[in-house]
Amino acid sequence: MDTLWYLAKLALALIMGMLCARAVGLNRFQKSAAVLQTTLVWLLLFFMGVNTGGIEGITKEFGTIGVSALVLTLLGIGGTVLFSLVVSSIVTPTEQSEGIAIAKRKEQSFIRRLYDIVKEPLILVGIVVLGLTLRLTTPLFDWFQSSLVTYLLYTLLFFVGMGMVHKRISFKGVFGDKSLFLLPFYTIAGTYFGALFAPLLTGYTVKEAWGMLSGFGWYSLSGILISDLGFPILGSISFLANLLRESFSFFLIPFFGRLGKRYYHPAVCTAGATSMDVTLVLLSSHFGTRTMLGSIYHGVVMSLAAPILIPLFF
Repeated sequence: MDTLWYLAKLALALIMGMLCARAVGLNRFQKSAAVLQTTLVWLLLFFMGVNTGGIEGITKEFGTIGVSALVLTLLGIGGTVLFSLVVSSIVTPTEQSEGIAIAKRKEQSFIRRLYDIVKEPLILVGIVVLGLTLRLTTPLFDWFQSSLVTYLLYTLLFFVGMGMVHKRISFKGVFGDKSLFLLPFYTIAGTYFGALFAPLLTGYTVKEAWGMLSGFGWYSLSGILISDLGFPILGSISFLANLLRESFSFFLIPFFGRLGKRYYHPAVCTAGATSMDVTLVLLSSHFGTRTMLGSIYHGVVMSLAAPILIPLFF
């Protein structure tokens, strides 16, 4: 019952944001909402670090957190790639994917591409580390209460809801195309399939692995949400695992693009929730602009699924 109530409050915050955006007008407060959303993400990540730093004996867990996050990432991506390739080849006839054209893409220098990939993740990890360090080394945050994260999370989802309305996305063309409509199913099922092997390689159960990987690349939400549910160490692992998923997708999307159009499914599914924003340009440049609608649809559905699925496992 507590989980359902928690889900209801998350959904309410999201819906209120969507209704507010429609009430004030689609062309108003777009930039303000985007800036506030980014600011709230940074604040939440900072306080996630503060919260994690308050755990007794946390310094002994750092190595385990990093290794577990990497293992979970590889399992989630591996399961996603395998499942999407196999099932899409069965469900979708080859001729239905003929519309996906590979676009020629101007290659950047390796250093420039590497910088673009690591810049944002390093900033966000740095924010978490700053909060963690200040909590461990100073008395500045002895006053901190984890309930603060809850209220900030609701506020973030409010602005996420506004952002979804501001983007004016229509998915009418998706529902008649199985190759696109089933993309979120491939991502969820594939990720969970890979997580089945987590107990063999980590100290975590399948249920915990499913929960930690249910951010599908939305690292800021997954880490904060799990920490807010009372599992700060698992929240830290989830944050890193989903951050690594996004980072790996920057390398894997160009790789799949060079293999051919039938690899669009594993490419977009690997990107997870980021396929509607961060990796959208990369996907469209390697698989053609015709795939943009499917990528955005997939990212929106995964972004809606994450806050619903995560609480179910904790």
